[in-house]
Amino acid sequence: MKKTKLAIFTGSDLRSFGGGEKYIVELCKRLKAFDITVFSYEDDKSARLSKSEIKALLKAEIKFFRSFTIPILKERIPFSFSGLKILSNLDAFDSIYVTDPSVPTIFMMLMYLKMKRTRTKMIFGIHDPGFLRIRPQKSNLSRRMLLYLYRPIQKAILFKIPNMHVINTFDLRLLKELGYKGKIYYIPNFLYYNVNYIRVKQNKKEFMVLFGGRLSVYHKGIDLLIKVIQEVIKANKNIRFHIFGSGKDGQELVEALSDKYPSNVKYLGFISSGQIEDEYLNASLYIMTSRTEAFPLAVLEAQAHGLPVIAFDIKGPHDIIKKDFQGKLIEPFKIEDFVEAILYYYKLWEAGKISKNHKRQIINYIFNNYSAKKIIPKLEKMFMS
Repeated sequence: MKKTKLAIFTGSDLRSFGGGEKYIVELCKRLKAFDITVFSYEDDKSARLSKSEIKALLKAEIKFFRSFTIPILKERIPFSFSGLKILSNLDAFDSIYVTDPSVPTIFMMLMYLKMKRTRTKMIFGIHDPGFLRIRPQKSNLSRRMLLYLYRPIQKAILFKIPNMHVINTFDLRLLKELGYKGKIYYIPNFLYYNVNYIRVKQNKKEFMVLFGGRLSVYHKGIDLLIKVIQEVIKANKNIRFHIFGSGKDGQELVEALSDKYPSNVKYLGFISSGQIEDEYLNASLYIMTSRTEAFPLAVLEAQAHGLPVIAFDIKGPHDIIKKDFQGKLIEPFKIEDFVEAILYYYKLWEAGKISKNHKRQIINYIFNNYSAKKIIPKLEKMFMS
């Protein structure tokens, strides 16, 4: 039986190996009926893995290409020999899945496919938390004005894509409200774990709170995380925090926090998957202080290991934390309420209520809703041309 030829265009350098990049790696492992080629632009500054390391992880062919970044807008365009060569071969694929929100790149793809009159199916995967929003990072007035004027152009081009894949209900509603007329697939992220191999432990010796991810100040709320931790330590010096992850502009802040509170805060850096498993095993609570998310894999992973989660009530966590036993959603961005929630879980731990049974209840719920066995068939159906 001939396999469907699928091209996947990443939204960032696959070697940066954040949540979105892990999603593509794990997706490729599970799409057995597809002949997959992954196209990733090169950004050496963000790379945390080498090309050989990412190729060893990825069960698919990978091709890197160079892109030119448009000043001020920060949009990428593949004006390079490698980029144009890739675009000129798009009609060789049955389906194309694009997670790169760069409008010039998408425009060039659409124009080429239209010119070739191909039947290739193009799908845009909305994994960017700032989809169709002015990017929330700090910027000067001229850049904000330019982005404001650019947004209608962005929408007009993106809405020419005939298929959209959304991973949260917020973006599903947004597309409908904005009048998108194409096909919308609502398929959330999936778990990478086998439930039979999940270890469960009740740590009775210490109450350890875990935080992990790319250390971006605005996106991951590292500044908020530091405020939360400082206030918790003031209230209760028995609570321990472990932080893993690296990169971006928040790493120095986390390192400074660890130096200031060596008895309460341990910064682990970028750690292996085996080390992460051990951290999940010994933790009693997971926290996320992000300002923006699409559908956080970190929350799914923590819940897959039985950890209750505290996060701000933003899109992404809002769709995952549905039951009281799963954790708490905090009104954005109330530090005091977040601190109180951590102290509440400390009291539960002290009373022995963050038990193995509590953790297994979370594990069962999250696997029933987000296992690969449940989600992958929906994605396979979407990718079929």
